[in-house]
Amino acid sequence: MKLQVGDIVRYLNDVGGGEVQRILGDSMVELLDNDGFAIPIQERELVLVERPVQSSTAKEGVSLADDPIIISEEVYEDEEIEGNDNPHLYIAFVKNKKKNSEFFSYLINDCNYHLFFVLSVIKDGVAVRLASGQLEANTKTSMMSISYEDVSQIGSLHFQGVFFKKGEYVPQKMVETDININPVKFYKPGVFVANDFFDEDAYVKDFYDASKIKEVEEKKRLAEVDLKDIQVALAEKQEEKPTIQTKKEDEEVREIDLHIQELVDDSSKMEPAQMLELQVRTFETELGKAVADGLEKIVFIHGVGNGILKAKIRGTLDRDYPQYFYQDASYQKYKFGATLVYLKKVYK
Repeated sequence: MKLQVGDIVRYLNDVGGGEVQRILGDSMVELLDNDGFAIPIQERELVLVERPVQSSTAKEGVSLADDPIIISEEVYEDEEIEGNDNPHLYIAFVKNKKKNSEFFSYLINDCNYHLFFVLSVIKDGVAVRLASGQLEANTKTSMMSISYEDVSQIGSLHFQGVFFKKGEYVPQKMVETDININPVKFYKPGVFVANDFFDEDAYVKDFYDASKIKEVEEKKRLAEVDLKDIQVALAEKQEEKPTIQTKKEDEEVREIDLHIQELVDDSSKMEPAQMLELQVRTFETELGKAVADGLEKIVFIHGVGNGILKAKIRGTLDRDYPQYFYQDASYQKYKFGATLVYLKKVYK
């Protein structure tokens, strides 16, 4: 890890740190410590904390007409934190104590992956690049100073990024997201607070967390029910075990069990409305088959439940099949959980 002038560092084996003022040789730098003393010290005794952007833009404020910030393209040795492989990004703002209306902005990469990124502002459908380059794992970088007026004009930023490591690693999804910047928050109490990334109060905005995105995508996937899959499952079930059951007493009576567990193997992912639609559709299909087969009567087992399926079946009979007479099936056998339909042309 080669240090540069302006790098913010901390001591490897001691408390404190400072800013690199000069490069004294291949392995020595001059450090201006937190107490204001200039100290020559070996590079190996220091750890890089922050690498400020060497650009006039960082001091003079952001403007869409300024040259974009190109952050150093050098990638340093991996210094991983155990259990911190989840890609997690923040944008942060720290108040400029000398200018109340100005803020310093930072990009924070809080994971063990390095990051190629482009930060842009969208204006009239066209992207204007503000900063780009690559950022080491578990570090932050200052990007630009920005005024309150600039924040009001920008409104939102567009971020694109690619995560990587040196050597072998588990690939991560590319990032493309908008970062909404609310100018009201910059003067709202309780926004600039103590945090894990700065020694002073800052407005830290979490704008990308891969683990949360995966959770949302998984919930969405589980919530979606593919009707084609249901139809395929129903067709397979009908082939494997027919829903038509016959019983001979005085005469042959066909029974159709409309309980959902008799129609599909797994109904756990189905919404109530989808279950009801499937049950009614099966009722109409089996009624048509019974008529085509010349049956005199047929029993539909719908169960007692809340009565919705029963009401739906009888409403369909009244509306679409007024020529058929129906009544409750045998109370002794079905209680009130089945409807007997006479298929002779009996008008009520």
